[in-house]
Amino acid sequence: MTNKMTIIHVLEPFASGVVTAVVNIVGQLPAMRHIIVHGSRLWVDNLESVKKRFPPEVTFIAWAETQREVSLRRDFHALKSLIKILTPYKDTGAIIHLHSSKAGFLGRLACKILGIKRVIYTPHGASFIRTDIGFFSRYFYRFLEKLGGKFGGIIVACGQSEVELYKGMSNKVIFVPNGVPIARSVEEKFRTLQNPEEEIFVMFTGITSIQKNPELFNEIASSLPDVHFYWVGDGPLRSKLVSPNITVTGWVDKDSVNGYLERCLVYMSTSKWEGLPFGVLEAMASGCVLLVSNVYGNRDLVIAEENGYVYNDAQEAVALLSQLFENREKIIAMGRKSREIVEREYSVEIMGKKYNAIYESMRGGGGVDFPYTIA
Repeated sequence: MTNKMTIIHVLEPFASGVVTAVVNIVGQLPAMRHIIVHGSRLWVDNLESVKKRFPPEVTFIAWAETQREVSLRRDFHALKSLIKILTPYKDTGAIIHLHSSKAGFLGRLACKILGIKRVIYTPHGASFIRTDIGFFSRYFYRFLEKLGGKFGGIIVACGQSEVELYKGMSNKVIFVPNGVPIARSVEEKFRTLQNPEEEIFVMFTGITSIQKNPELFNEIASSLPDVHFYWVGDGPLRSKLVSPNITVTGWVDKDSVNGYLERCLVYMSTSKWEGLPFGVLEAMASGCVLLVSNVYGNRDLVIAEENGYVYNDAQEAVALLSQLFENREKIIAMGRKSREIVEREYSVEIMGKKYNAIYESMRGGGGVDFPYTIA
């Protein structure tokens, strides 16, 4: 019989930033037993590749019935399946940590039915701020989030913007920022890029999706034909990146992504909505100045004039980039500030320490009243 605390992570998309968050939590808390209940939405990697990102002792349970969009019939079957999966753990003291909106709603309902009180929900980007759906769909998703809050559990937002979005939907909302590893020094990069002969380019990492807005990226790039832009990734909207000064790398491994970041000074996000984006955090850890769209999540990471800028449209982004390229030393100084901010507030060690405090506080039975932040 093990005395290890058991954390059951439930997630519908087994991909992207949601997986990165869970990988980071699991990696920082090896003394706990972690079980991953996952859907089949993979986007890029295959199932075995995603599983290899976790330590070998992690247990995986497939939750095949779940899917992203709302469907009464399929969601009913997904709920029944999740109840069946969680039933063996209902009297064991296990903590259920739900990740993303579909898992958050069905998971809180399943735990309410089973009488499980140790429940955490992290949205990783609110479904009701999506801009690829209409007003009534957003209103419906907001209604579901409010209803889900009545089922119990606490909400652990991944960014300060997310705290503000969810304050009215639960009486227990706290904030644990996403965190990234900060291993290598960036000072050699800065020394190299002080050379005026070294190219300054603009990059972004991620899937070419509606959310990430490659059309806007292309519009900005086409207005600055003498600047080289990299989109490190691939996806369904790759065809929107047609400006001749854009290089689309396709999907590359993590070492290759880090290689681009090690040579990059300017990281540009054109996203339409975010939670607290790992791509931007990794760019900060690599000493990049930020130029990000003015949306939830993105703007949490920018201190204007210190480590980057927030822009509202293509014209403003082009003007800010033109201004940046006039002063290489300023870019380097702002990139150094990005690194300082992420070391101070967004390291994976800080993320792990704060989740450890939450899990430990729930060991006795949950129902703890938290303030809006946790030290």
